[in-house]
Amino acid sequence: MYLQMNIPQKPDKMFDEDRKITNPKEVYELAEIQAIKGAVQEHMIFIGLNNANIINNISVLGIGKSNCAFLEIKEIVRMALISASNKVILVHNHPSNSLKPSEFDIQLTNTASKLLKAFNLQLLDHIIVTEKDFMSLEKEINKNIENEQTNLMNIAFLEQENYKLKYKIELLESKLQEYEEQSEFE
Repeated sequence: MYLQMNIPQKPDKMFDEDRKITNPKEVYELAEIQAIKGAVQEHMIFIGLNNANIINNISVLGIGKSNCAFLEIKEIVRMALISASNKVILVHNHPSNSLKPSEFDIQLTNTASKLLKAFNLQLLDHIIVTEKDFMSLEKEINKNIENEQTNLMNIAFLEQENYKLKYKIELLESKLQEYEEQSEFE
């Protein structure tokens, strides 16, 4: 009798050859990114990478209006998990051809980074593209941006860390008690 095991497998590869990303310019030069740079609506693109920065997945996460692409942060995490990606790059176009990030762009970047970290995933970059150029928001990642979402995440992370520390304290107290009991008998 054989034990049947269900072993999770990597998703099928999207591409025939491995495409490695080492810098924002290489992201901008991808055909999938070139396709959105002149679009009249904002498009949010997800690029999932493995630990070697080889592309696992490129997907459109959202299409918005001429000045915004609304997106729920959970979609970024969901896509990273489904595509078995360890690292994420977000890319969106600005139909206005302005490379200046909006307040929403910066908040999205930081909120996504914090939430991905909770799943042991890394946001490498968030890139804005226009018809002629691109801008990396990498330096904006992990800045201390406060909003309702990041405040809730900070509280949740603190609570999680608090539970871990309480558990470690209980273990140490238990070991100390065992040690003291052994010392009494010796």
